[in-house]
Amino acid sequence: MKRITRDNTIPSGTDRYQVRRPVAEVELGESFIVETINFRTPVIRTPEDANPENYREREETGPIFVNGISPGDVLAIHVEDIQPEGHASGGWWDDPKVNSFLEIDDDTVHFPGGLRAPKNMMIGDIFVMPVECRGNPWDNGGNMDFKDIGPGNALYLRAEFEGGLLVLGDVHACQGDGEILGLGAECAANVQIRITKDERFLPERPMVEKPGSFVCLACRKDYHEARDLAAADATKILARITGVAEQEAYLYCTTVGDLRNGAIWGMGKGGPPPVVGLEVPLPGRGA
Repeated sequence: MKRITRDNTIPSGTDRYQVRRPVAEVELGESFIVETINFRTPVIRTPEDANPENYREREETGPIFVNGISPGDVLAIHVEDIQPEGHASGGWWDDPKVNSFLEIDDDTVHFPGGLRAPKNMMIGDIFVMPVECRGNPWDNGGNMDFKDIGPGNALYLRAEFEGGLLVLGDVHACQGDGEILGLGAECAANVQIRITKDERFLPERPMVEKPGSFVCLACRKDYHEARDLAAADATKILARITGVAEQEAYLYCTTVGDLRNGAIWGMGKGGPPPVVGLEVPLPGRGA
């Protein structure tokens, strides 16, 4: 299986949205592994690694060229597996300048004080290169920190360049909705994905397909605008895949859909745009 190693990250200090040369090429339908680094240091092995003296701020792996993808096509990025490499670092618990060391042991993430949480691997930052950067995150994806972008689900992103030019990193061993501190259980990882071309959902913005539901994601500076955009996107998608009128789809989405948060820690603080997700269960039909 092809492996794109973690020495193929976009260097810190680079305008990542201006990088056009791919580090690897893959085929549609091919399973491959992408190695990622920790949020600030390549791999955390010891508590000291959680607070390095010199660190590489937010370096993601890529870009990856997908043969068969043209501008306007929608990539269906099937997340098949994510395995952590080493341990994790998290938010502060004593000194706000010091990250915590979070040990990963089998299926458990260990927190200070003996607290534990189930390991639930997810990709925090994933995007296709935009022709024009309007924000991070935005319609091309980015640092969405939405916990459903993980094994068993698929993320949909609309390509703006030939080959899509996919970039990913910032993997978390666990994180709740909203990412309140702006940090999950940050870890290096080995991410196995497979990419196909979507011909069913055709979302304009990021969308996650789950067993039995789909989630429309919208990123805007104004939370209410993002919420309404997610609802509008879900309405169009549901109408398309079921054949009902958009008015009927809107009533369903806004009645039974669950409004959820990705990264909202910067909301109202001049930080990144908040990420809003509307999760819509796939409906039953008939009498």
